[in-house]
Amino acid sequence: MPHNFSIVIICKDAADGIDRTLNSVRGLTDDVVIYDSGSTDNSVQVAQSMGFTVHSGPWFGFGPTRRAATLLAKHDWVFCIDTDEWVGTFLAEELLQWQPRAGTMWKVRLRNHLGKRSIRWGSWGNDLRVRLFHRDEANWNDADIHEKVEPVVPVQIETLRGSIIHRTAASVADHRRKLESYARLTAESYRARGKKATLLRRLLSPIVTFVKDYFLKLGFLEGKVGFQLAVAAAGYTRKKYRFLSGRQ
Repeated sequence: MPHNFSIVIICKDAADGIDRTLNSVRGLTDDVVIYDSGSTDNSVQVAQSMGFTVHSGPWFGFGPTRRAATLLAKHDWVFCIDTDEWVGTFLAEELLQWQPRAGTMWKVRLRNHLGKRSIRWGSWGNDLRVRLFHRDEANWNDADIHEKVEPVVPVQIETLRGSIIHRTAASVADHRRKLESYARLTAESYRARGKKATLLRRLLSPIVTFVKDYFLKLGFLEGKVGFQLAVAAAGYTRKKYRFLSGRQ
């Protein structure tokens, strides 16, 4: 078993999928960190019954919570995955052969799914995110939402060939419910940074979002679902500025 990186997972109320996530990472490393921020379902019990240790702690927002979880890792190299994701077979084989390289962090492709359907086009399509890095060279930023890994020293970015499977939403309706919550969180983040919901932003941003998702990113190739996802994305943009302006 490789001993050169830790796997870090943040968790809250994920009992319906955490077993699949944990099964996909079993045997990839000698250190799996699960950071639970107050689950009210049996997520913790599921993980413990599978032989994993769970750390409990407060929720600080997405970026700070992820960063806090990386500090619990045994190894400086960390691979991050969520409880609605699992490591694909090819990626698992790749990670077993992976060797650390100073000054480098790795992106991984997410294969986003709506229910059982893989979405290849639109904003869900070409989804590459940094998930493997040395915590002294890079780490999660302070964003409460839409967080990302940012380098703290000059690094190269490479891409692993395998993929993470991501169950983004169970249905379009489920996705819209999630976006409602994200819109409120984004508005709060904007407000804290002093960003304003100008009339021009409120009017034009949703249109721009739809055009980018449906046309420029070829969302129309997904048919009806592509249109629905583009409309949902535009609705999210409209709502975040509406909430920012103080309108409910």
